[in-house]
Amino acid sequence: MTCGPAGPSRDFRADLAKHYATKGGSPRPPRAVRLRLLLTDSELHCVACYRLGQYAAQLRVRRPVLGAALLVLQRLWNHRNTHRHHTELSHRAQIGPGLLLMHRNGVMIGTCTLGSNCVLHHNVTIGQRVAAGDPSAPHIGNDVWIGPGATITGGITIGDGATISAGSVVSRDVPPAALVAGNPGRVIAKGYDNRPLLGFSAVGDSLS
Repeated sequence: MTCGPAGPSRDFRADLAKHYATKGGSPRPPRAVRLRLLLTDSELHCVACYRLGQYAAQLRVRRPVLGAALLVLQRLWNHRNTHRHHTELSHRAQIGPGLLLMHRNGVMIGTCTLGSNCVLHHNVTIGQRVAAGDPSAPHIGNDVWIGPGATITGGITIGDGATISAGSVVSRDVPPAALVAGNPGRVIAKGYDNRPLLGFSAVGDSLS
């Protein structure tokens, strides 16, 4: 996962390609399709808001006034998303390129590391296990698919290519390419190929 100096803008181009491929039929759809998604796709707006916050935080180091102004605008936008869609992507989260929110409602991403080319569905919660006195955060690898209603908490590691089934509550490490289900979440299959679920991989691609 990369979120370097040029990270936010580059990462958002990968987010766009992933959204376009999934909802527009191609990573480079016709201009009219791009415009429609940019204006109307609320899931994409939530991701864009997060990327703007990361960009503003970096800009603030070089241009404090402009960076601070952008941060204020981003916080207002994020506040709107939280109340309208019940969705929040925390500025404390480190999220790699190619993020796809399939359904925005109820997605809560707190302090965590989330790799590239990940897919999240509605009512997903990721973050610290604060109530249990555990301040450590999840580390989620690349190419991870997370189903509706899944919860991932605490200082655990979820390996690359893992699949978290709908409604799973995960509080233990998950090996790469494992399929997890249940509450508590358990590995029910190893070597599971989730590429059909992930769809298009936008990492390394860009849009003009």
